[in-house]
Amino acid sequence: MATATEERHPHTASRPATASGRPSATRTFPVRKVSVDYDKYAEAHSTGEQAWLVDNDPIFSSLLATLSAAFPNGEDFFVASVRRHRHVVEDNPYLKAQVRAFIGQEALHGREHRELNARLEALGYPTERTAERISRACDRILAMKPKTLALAVTAAAEHFTGIFAEAAIGDEMTREVLFADPELQRLITWHALEELEHKNVAFDVLTAAGGRYPIRALGMIVCIVMLASIITVDSAKGSIDRRDQITRSHRRQHLRNLRRQRLLSGWSLRKLLTYFKPGFHPDDTDTDALVDEWRVRLEPHTRIVSSA
Repeated sequence: MATATEERHPHTASRPATASGRPSATRTFPVRKVSVDYDKYAEAHSTGEQAWLVDNDPIFSSLLATLSAAFPNGEDFFVASVRRHRHVVEDNPYLKAQVRAFIGQEALHGREHRELNARLEALGYPTERTAERISRACDRILAMKPKTLALAVTAAAEHFTGIFAEAAIGDEMTREVLFADPELQRLITWHALEELEHKNVAFDVLTAAGGRYPIRALGMIVCIVMLASIITVDSAKGSIDRRDQITRSHRRQHLRNLRRQRLLSGWSLRKLLTYFKPGFHPDDTDTDALVDEWRVRLEPHTRIVSSA
């Protein structure tokens, strides 16, 4: 018999794993819209110390703006790489439905971050510069051979976003330090929830397409060299461009924030390196309890637009 929670939130109901033992093999998840007041957010960060996205920390502010700038064109790339391999999941109804929901979720992630990025650009963060660089890199990756390489890069990037997502919704201090603004926190936690819901999809499509360990590992290397490097360089450049505004107090605050959050930490690095284990699968980290918790917490701020 279904529990009361399962009746109210049908997508939180657990399904039995397949013979592979992977919970994600039969997982379903919806596509949601989130309610965020971007104008209110921009107004709150238009003057004084509040102009920094992270309170009193221009360095982390630059990183968050750069990450947001990278998302829309990055999400478009993820969708394109998965979509051109949809034929390999035709005989797997669960994965086929997951691919459809993945595409819907990523499309809305891109749209919401474009809304945010327009405000960040107006606040002086060079989001358009980063977006263009990411777009060019993604176009180059899509043109590489074999075609499964782009899918392998997407699977690797989804491992990155899964780690960031787990940090964002799994660690209260990370949210307090980096996403204290309620509008930004709503956007980030919604995005993080859905990243954890579909964290297996690109990986499982890659497996179905015949992508073995060498192409998977190469995908992570290409992801780091061609995509993560852009975020690293542009984030640093954003801080350097504003170096005249960065005080000793800002630097001290940044060092304190580094110790208090998980986004950039040894915890994240250790999780990142697990991707290179030959038998790795995204389900190796059980995030189902986090997903169930945040589905309920975000329900007042989201609206389901389609269900798998």
